[in-house]
Amino acid sequence: MRSGNSIPARLSGFIASLVLVASLTVAAAAQEIHEREHGLFATKQISTKAIIGSQNRLVIRSAVNLSGKINISSVAGREVRLTFTKQARTEDRDKATDYIDLIGITLSTVADETRLEMRAPNPAPWDPETEAGIIDAILQVPPDCQIEIDAQQFDVIATGPIKGMVIPSSLGSIDATSITELLDITTANRRVNLNSISGDIMVATSNSSIIARDIVSTKGQARFRNDGGEIRIQNFKGAISVKNSFGRTDIMGFEPVGTNNFIRSSSGPIILDIARMDNAQLVVSNQYEDIEITVPDTLSAYLSLKVDDDGVIEASRLPFKTDLVERNRLNLHAGDGRAEISGTVRGKGNIYIRGTKGD
Repeated sequence: MRSGNSIPARLSGFIASLVLVASLTVAAAAQEIHEREHGLFATKQISTKAIIGSQNRLVIRSAVNLSGKINISSVAGREVRLTFTKQARTEDRDKATDYIDLIGITLSTVADETRLEMRAPNPAPWDPETEAGIIDAILQVPPDCQIEIDAQQFDVIATGPIKGMVIPSSLGSIDATSITELLDITTANRRVNLNSISGDIMVATSNSSIIARDIVSTKGQARFRNDGGEIRIQNFKGAISVKNSFGRTDIMGFEPVGTNNFIRSSSGPIILDIARMDNAQLVVSNQYEDIEITVPDTLSAYLSLKVDDDGVIEASRLPFKTDLVERNRLNLHAGDGRAEISGTVRGKGNIYIRGTKGD
């Protein structure tokens, strides 16, 4: 009796073992890897897709011990399309296979939002000093999608039109083009490169550079922050707040709008090229470095300028009338004074106002 019962049991166990072996074989085939370069192993490209949720929101999350690159572009329709490779940096092929098997990626729509999740064990089995688990992801999203990215070790390249992108904390570089309504990104020690951005804008980094071109702030004050790096903006229109330290601040083709325009810096020069300024107000302040402002010679503005005792104020190539002239202060009118510019330097530094041929 005992023997009769054990045969089906053994048979069932054997079948289960076969199923397990088959499953592992399929998984191994799916994870087939090749050596891209010495010490870097990768899977073939894997693709999947999902219909975006009703909120048009994509949330991307990664384990803290994964790194890599996320390349995002927009495509018409309702699908989010993902193509990716999983990679491992290590000298040992068997280790690479084990590491890649431990990296998981899922793209799904749950309730009203779509999620891309990139998972790995914590702590990671790879040596963080000499090895790495890496994902190289290519995403296509609908243009009206808003993307939230929590993937600290990833570089992000986004090319729209894309409605919005939020990156609350990152250690990777950011390159964004054609974001139409919302951009809110914070990174550290890596550059930020922006092109054709409009809407509500907030950008911050440190010990690196912010380079921006063709920026239009349509929803309040655009905010740029840096500590230990340069801020360079080419063609900006709207209200702006800039705060920088130990780096150059350079805004060309500047069209301030409204009364909330502030440029502040410390230990780094401020260079502004104002292309147009109608009934706007601008406050510029610096410590221990110069302020240089170029304005159209047709500018209509009241300028109030102040430096410390060792500083110099110069105004040239601009028709104006003086209201106040002191050793370290100069108030002047250009045109009928519709706009207002206030410039202050504390500590060693000078202020230079220069006119250029205007329309």
